[in-house]
Amino acid sequence: MEGASNISIKAQELYRLGARTLGHGSYAQVFPAVHRKTHEEVALKRAHNRQDAQDRIRREIQDQKRLAHPNIMPILDHDPGFLWYTMPRAIGTLKDLREGSDEEELASILLAIGEALDVAHQLGLVHRDISPQNILALPGDSGAKYRWVVADWGMVRRPPEEASRILTRTGQGVGTPGFDAPELSVDPRMATPAVDVYSLGRVAAWYLTGRLPASGVRLLPDAEFLHWRPFVNSCTQQDLLMRTQTMSELRDMVQAVLIDRDEPVPTKARRLVEGIVLGQEGSLEALVRLVDAHQDDVSLYFDYFAQIPTGPTRSWCHSDPERAALLAAVLARHLVSDSWGDRDKEYVSTPLAFLHTVLQALVRDNNLGHAQDLAADFFAADVHWRDQEQRRRSLEWLADLQAPADRALAPVLGARPEAVEYYREPGWQARSVVLAAILAGA
Repeated sequence: MEGASNISIKAQELYRLGARTLGHGSYAQVFPAVHRKTHEEVALKRAHNRQDAQDRIRREIQDQKRLAHPNIMPILDHDPGFLWYTMPRAIGTLKDLREGSDEEELASILLAIGEALDVAHQLGLVHRDISPQNILALPGDSGAKYRWVVADWGMVRRPPEEASRILTRTGQGVGTPGFDAPELSVDPRMATPAVDVYSLGRVAAWYLTGRLPASGVRLLPDAEFLHWRPFVNSCTQQDLLMRTQTMSELRDMVQAVLIDRDEPVPTKARRLVEGIVLGQEGSLEALVRLVDAHQDDVSLYFDYFAQIPTGPTRSWCHSDPERAALLAAVLARHLVSDSWGDRDKEYVSTPLAFLHTVLQALVRDNNLGHAQDLAADFFAADVHWRDQEQRRRSLEWLADLQAPADRALAPVLGARPEAVEYYREPGWQARSVVLAAILAGA
């Protein structure tokens, strides 16, 4: 293995290195440098004197060279032995250059970096370490102040068929804390493009709020940037399956934010509900993203979310049962805990019926774990409001339940004496022996 001094000698034959580093990481250092013949100012990245570090920078050079995109940091020159390389000298990082929260600039960054990462993803390459520190500014062109580029590709995950040498182990930390997708802590070798979506979403959250994110803690914009909330929430879901999956989707969502940013949340919700009724594609998913991002907005849940018609509700429960159960439970808890305001009391039958539709759909599709999660909140809301029409529907449904659904819901119902008392009715008969026993008080 070649020593660090030999690496320095070879680099210094071509470049005059500055005395102080521009930065350093786990496997390399970056120095300011000037080409001795052309006098071009560059940044020279040099691997630490360890085999794993030299393997990393070799991969970085190889993969970065094949990613010819204006928003990916170019490699100008490199050592034939892949121990160092040079790149344009950046003006600074996004972390250094952020001045307040300019949403136009943010949108431009997200679109540019999203397109660059999309190119990488199409080649099976996942960056795995997107953060403000790894988004660098080069001089802009065509009147733009900066050209933002993705740098630091040393942690890239190659497609399995190309990974001749395993550099990342299960349980090894990958990514920047707060910006790293949760699945990276489980097995970073299985990273999908959704990992980079998560990190870029966290970059947006940091940019808009001015706060560094903490791993595993939601960070969503508010106040003047409230219209970015659904975008950030969708990109930074902890659950991989509930998250935006591709950079193409992310870029479409950025465009939608810019188009809809002046539309108040209630106006947007009303428009989306109308779109659902008319069968307009994308309206349901957009409304789901909206209510998911605004879980504390009681009016959004009571007046719009609960208005989704039965057919689309059942389809949504079938395609996304976990989110359906989660958001329906939020609505149920609002029904129990929050003020009803000046709404007509009879209108409560609408959100109760919606909750019941979700619960029935989950049971019908045999998503019994999610049904069990929602059932407790549904029973609490049903008992709280004592709407007689909904009580009748609930009892008819319970009477028809059979195994294994009855055994999934029976413990939830039996653990709530107030619900047992509310549903108990003389002469009531059920197909399920266990449910009959509970409501009979046996």
